[in-house]
Amino acid sequence: MNNPLRSLAGRIILLVFAATVVSALMVTWISVQSLNGFLQQKVGQRFPQAASRISRELDEWYTLRIRELEVFAENEILSESIPRLGATGSRGVRARSEAEQYLRYVLDNFPQFDRLVISTPNGRSLLEVGDDSPLPEGMLAFASPTLNPNSSSISGAQRMADHLLQIASVPMADEIGQPIGRLYATIDLDHLIPTLLSNELGESADVFIIDPENRFLVSPKGLGSDAVFVANGMSGKPLVEGATRVSHYENFRNVHVVGTETDFPRFGWKLVIEQPYDDAFAPVVSSLGRVAGLNLAIVLVVSLIATRLAGSFVKPLGNLSAAAKRLSEGERDVEIDETSFSSDEVNLLTRTFNEMSRGLSRNALELEESHQAIESTNALLLIKNDELSQMNLVLEQLSITDCLTKLHNHRYFQEAFTRECKRSTRSQDPLSLILIDIDFFKKWNDRLGHAGGDEILRRLAEVLNQCVRETDILTRYGGEEFALLALATDLEGAVALGEKIRQSVEEQNFLTDVPSEKEELTVSVGVACFDGDQKKLFTQTDAALYQAKDSGRNRVVSASDGPE
Repeated sequence: MNNPLRSLAGRIILLVFAATVVSALMVTWISVQSLNGFLQQKVGQRFPQAASRISRELDEWYTLRIRELEVFAENEILSESIPRLGATGSRGVRARSEAEQYLRYVLDNFPQFDRLVISTPNGRSLLEVGDDSPLPEGMLAFASPTLNPNSSSISGAQRMADHLLQIASVPMADEIGQPIGRLYATIDLDHLIPTLLSNELGESADVFIIDPENRFLVSPKGLGSDAVFVANGMSGKPLVEGATRVSHYENFRNVHVVGTETDFPRFGWKLVIEQPYDDAFAPVVSSLGRVAGLNLAIVLVVSLIATRLAGSFVKPLGNLSAAAKRLSEGERDVEIDETSFSSDEVNLLTRTFNEMSRGLSRNALELEESHQAIESTNALLLIKNDELSQMNLVLEQLSITDCLTKLHNHRYFQEAFTRECKRSTRSQDPLSLILIDIDFFKKWNDRLGHAGGDEILRRLAEVLNQCVRETDILTRYGGEEFALLALATDLEGAVALGEKIRQSVEEQNFLTDVPSEKEELTVSVGVACFDGDQKKLFTQTDAALYQAKDSGRNRVVSASDGPE
């Protein structure tokens, strides 16, 4: 039996195998060393990133609380109630009730606030809602900004009973910008705990806050509220030198940890993150072993396969490699001559490669065609979407417009009637309702026909539009009846407006197309003023309209002219 090492092919295979094994061992060792350094660098970077992220989210949390308070302070209910909180009688009781109801609504929907307080500009409490425990005397004034009383602020941590809390305050002003008070809110520091969670470091990491006196504001797990932070461990051996120092050391509980600290400038606090050393480097240890073993196994297997195939496939594989490189660089229709190799296996591989190349060319062409079709379809969908949006806007306008008179319709009147009654209740501005009905409209409709009746309604709508103000809401209530909401108008003004409408209609010639008709077109008008009861307002106005008709028509009758 011949010694395989005597042949050139055997020696080449042995040399390739030996070189591959040595290379594999060298690559594995270098990979392990590089991975160890890389992962150690990553551990040193994760802590500052986590601290920066928590500090940023904490700052955004406080900014959001201030913005929420500013929105609440601008609420119309509070700004209107503050001047009347100290008043006696029903006005004062009503103002206090409305303000307290709104503040309780805020507390129910924003649990991060434990107590809300309205005070005078100098810090004297007017109304408190929420936590019943009394605030220390002078605490509101102490928490208010001194350099700029009209600015918003959040105080440092204040101890109250067994809790640490902060007091946020924002100014309150009337409609012309004059200060009328401040809105305060107490924030328990326990609300910060969800923001201090570090998902990227795992559950074993401790994140806590210390103040300039090294007191824990949010204590680490297992420590009491009176514990004091000892910072001697931060001088331990650094993992990575940089802007933020990350060290491993023995902490105040004598546990070997990896830790870092960063400033929280808003209140002069510091954020401290600590994690047991073993937990921080657990992924490193396990990854090193797996990578080393897997790398060595893969290289050994590949080297064995490569040496077995080297003798008979060097040249064919070279040709295949060159063709594959051309294909990977984007060249299409790359094919190899299938008759140039004597080995059946090589010929099969060559045919497979050629089929794959042709398939890739077909797929590339189909992808281009599909991409063009998708772009065309997307452009068409955008056009159709724009058309649909325009149609929706038109349909929305048509749904609240009377197609004959171009006035708002009955649906719009019901919505506006409810809205304006609520607004009048809040602002105490007067609101009047005027109902207008054409006298003997059936007679005109029968005499002139439906087309003539429709023309009268259109022309009457034009006359009414000329009589009312831009702020008034004129609608066609139904049939020959029109409804007018006169904003900021008392009963006397509404009666005058109704008389103006009546006279304008009487003076108009609505029968220009029928010269033989001498009889004038007139309207009856009913007027009432809002007194807090929406249903009563409409009932009174409708009764006044019917009284105008029963009294001979072509007149204005107010709700005060007859029995309710």
